Amino acid sequence: MNLSTLRQAVASKVGSLTGFRESTHSPELFGRTQNTMAHLGFTVGMSSSTAMEERQRRSVGVYLNTPIQVTFAYRLRPLDVYPVDYDNTLDTEQLVIQKVLEVYATDNQFTIRYISSTREVTDSQEYCIITLDFQALHTI
Repeated sequence: MNLSTLRQAVASKVGSLTGFRESTHSPELFGRTQNTMAHLGFTVGMSSSTAMEERQRRSVGVYLNTPIQVTFAYRLRPLDVYPVDYDNTLDTEQLVIQKVLEVYATDNQFTIRYISSTREVTDSQEYCIITLDFQALHTI
């Protein structure tokens, strides 16, 4: 499986959630400036891959561990930042995690595991930026 195919599979899952739109900005730039964000805008980044020692035969392919980061923005309404929109953000985070972990049509080619979440409210309190870390085990 190509790395781009893996990224696209995850992006497709997140993009299928109501209101979610994939950002045209790279994952590294998402959230650094206001114009890179939109309510339920998201990116899927894969900054590295590491070879796993188990299956390194050419006939099988190279077995990799690839961290995947799904980052999305949730707009916080000025008068409902806490607790209303903060709770809505947490519920949306759970939906994204569940969607990414759903069964894929090509599930025999890769496995995705949830690792962790980080949440950051911007200084303006206009957005909460959530970064979800997953681990993909796959061959190329």
